[in-house]
Amino acid sequence: MTRLPLGASTFSYIYTHSAFDAVMHLADLGFNDAEVVIFPPHLWPTELDAGERRDIPRRLADRGVAMRSFCFPFDDNNLNSLLPEMRSLTLDMYRRIIDLAGEWGVPNLLLLPGKMHPFFPPPFEPMLEWLVGAIRELAPHAKAAGVKLLLENVPSTFLPTSQHLMMALDKAGEDSVGINLDVCNAVSAGEDPCQALRRVKDRLGLVHLADRGPEHHEKQPIGGGIVDFEPVAETLRDIGYQGYSMLEVVTLDDPDGGLKESCRVLSQWGWEAAGG
Repeated sequence: MTRLPLGASTFSYIYTHSAFDAVMHLADLGFNDAEVVIFPPHLWPTELDAGERRDIPRRLADRGVAMRSFCFPFDDNNLNSLLPEMRSLTLDMYRRIIDLAGEWGVPNLLLLPGKMHPFFPPPFEPMLEWLVGAIRELAPHAKAAGVKLLLENVPSTFLPTSQHLMMALDKAGEDSVGINLDVCNAVSAGEDPCQALRRVKDRLGLVHLADRGPEHHEKQPIGGGIVDFEPVAETLRDIGYQGYSMLEVVTLDDPDGGLKESCRVLSQWGWEAAGG
């Protein structure tokens, strides 16, 4: 059985650990490859002093662990806000994160479609134009920094499915931008994750893994929910995907146990953490 590389997100530790401490903690749990959430107080580029910017990647390399991706949640940013000032500010924040990723050798940065009002959202076309404009503006900056932008499917946004992602990237015309396919998000959006993976296979740069219950969208530990991971593993092998899958389990209730149990369950289908 071909091994599927597995890493883990620092999401569950954003309020309890600094990003550096969280990555080291994940390594202690057996995950040598991490996705780091960019979110204060966990990690924010303008709060790092020169010594931290210089020393953190060196100390991680000395430990033999790597940051494979950055994730910038949309709590305080919005690429498709009705306010032009907010869209401009969000682009500036992304540029700072791209610069940090390039400086630290982090190869991937997730790009999330912005929030929309749940009851009275703007029309689809303006939101698409704003996002396409953002992709066209950020892609050259990321490419120059050696960072790959990965657009993610998020069910609470106006681009919930793999079809939406492909449409936006085709319209943007930026071949350097890829896709992070979130398996749990696909299920929450009513999409077959295996069909989604096949649809985006030529753009696929990263995969997110988490489980969810039958009623609510959450990112719970794997094994107790409704997501079927065996065909996902088969599909990844079938399409020749050789990149990382990242556990994005988000819980304050025993996050260590949730990650270790998720890794144990996934191992039966060939996922394996480098430090496990």
